[in-house]
Amino acid sequence: MDTIEKIKDLIGSNKERGWPVAVRDRIAFPEPSLLRITGANVALTFLWTIRDSVVPFLEKDNLALATNFYTPAGLQNMVRNILSNPYIRYIIILGEEYSTNANELTSANAIRSFFKNGINKARKIDEFQDSVYFDKNIPLDLIEQIRKNVELIDLNKQFPNSSLKEKIEEANKLIKSLEKKGPFIEPMMFGYEPIDESFPYEDGPILVHGSTIPGSWLKTIYNIYKYGKKNLMNANTDRWIKEINNMIVVIHQPQDLDLSLNPFLIPLTIEKIEAYQKEILSSILPEGKAYTYGNKLRAYYHPNPDEIKLLVNTAEYKDFEFKQGPWLDKNIRYNKAHCEINQIEDIIDVLKRDPYSKACIALTWHVSNELMRKHKSSPCLVLLQAIVQDERLNLTVFFRSHDMVQGWPENAYGCAAIQKEISDKINIVPGILTIISGSAQIYNNYYQQVEGIIKKYHNIPLIFDEKGNFLIKIEMNEIVVSLIHPKNGRILEEFKGKTALELKNKIVNSMYNLDTQHAIYLGSELILAQQALENNGRYNQDN
Repeated sequence: MDTIEKIKDLIGSNKERGWPVAVRDRIAFPEPSLLRITGANVALTFLWTIRDSVVPFLEKDNLALATNFYTPAGLQNMVRNILSNPYIRYIIILGEEYSTNANELTSANAIRSFFKNGINKARKIDEFQDSVYFDKNIPLDLIEQIRKNVELIDLNKQFPNSSLKEKIEEANKLIKSLEKKGPFIEPMMFGYEPIDESFPYEDGPILVHGSTIPGSWLKTIYNIYKYGKKNLMNANTDRWIKEINNMIVVIHQPQDLDLSLNPFLIPLTIEKIEAYQKEILSSILPEGKAYTYGNKLRAYYHPNPDEIKLLVNTAEYKDFEFKQGPWLDKNIRYNKAHCEINQIEDIIDVLKRDPYSKACIALTWHVSNELMRKHKSSPCLVLLQAIVQDERLNLTVFFRSHDMVQGWPENAYGCAAIQKEISDKINIVPGILTIISGSAQIYNNYYQQVEGIIKKYHNIPLIFDEKGNFLIKIEMNEIVVSLIHPKNGRILEEFKGKTALELKNKIVNSMYNLDTQHAIYLGSELILAQQALENNGRYNQDN
């Protein structure tokens, strides 16, 4: 059997015959249904650029594969696909980079670092310790063979000031002119390390409260890794995930930018956070991107400007809240064939007129684009709602699908920036930020890294109980438990009894969803108080 036939005969991680053997459903070219194995030498990544801006314009004869490359963790799948198709002898980089800073831990820099320095004995890349890991089933010497036999051609570095079109033209010249080479090894497939099974739980939402974004993320990741159900991202894919449906994270101090706790797989910097916040606060859509949340929220596309003008100019239309007037379409930019709605400014103007409005919702979803959910770039952030309560501006955000490892941290800081913008403009302080993730996922190529993060930070105290603190004492031959307001120290409720069991039942019937660590602490203290009461001893809380 020749090499081409051997490659065709491989069984990929999605259990289907052929190649690519990893993340086939995410490869832009060839399409997942197309079994195209030709001995072509070139693989090309266009990083964060939308595929429709690149793939239709590429020369295909000597092109084996073309794909996005979003995160450094994708290196393992790159290695699997090259070792299973060793005709690949060149990798071309072009397209939108997440950041052009040479020190940022981006996917483009991870590829560069891999080809320059290789991996260490811990199966990681030195600069990317927590974000990249290579499965133990893939021999280190074979990974090194890729570095020796595959040439990296970095058009972004060679032509930093060229347009996307010019880089594609250069890539096409290379695809046609590069020296044709044979395979550097026999095609090989490798298994996957087993993962820990999930713990059982009652299913449905899991609620996490946290003070800051880093601390909230740690608690969230721990819960998904421990309780997440094993599921597939899509049919006919090998992208397994651990998933919680409707993961709810409440961040009580979302404006706190202290990064002394920085547990993320790719550590965040103030500069990186500010760059992301700048994008989400802008309506501009950069070249090569299908969308940004900033563009969706601040330049929401509507195909019929005349329909919107009816809000102001038709006498039959009645606005019962704020009456008719030019303020109704103040935040709309009219063009000939469409108009763009700045939903964030609209929310701000509504709250200025009615601070207690419950109608301050912004959407990114266009039903006409998402028919049968086939759109290639459906936004994950679907809607947000701003509500004033206790004279604070609270923000609730819903994501339909959420990469909790790489995407969630920056998304959280971006949502906090939107919250701050609204609160500043209506002169009300920011309150809590609630992020609901319909499908909260940890991808299988992050499992080992997440395990390492959890082990590294498992001793950091992350208790945060907004429901209050408990003061326990013995008084008049009874145990008295007082629930204390966490901020002003006022006694909210008192529970009295002679045994821990009696008090447990009273507290459980009164309190909702007590923090587990807080509940265990309370139980142990009540036992000590009961023993002291029964033996005429002294009880001092936390003694």
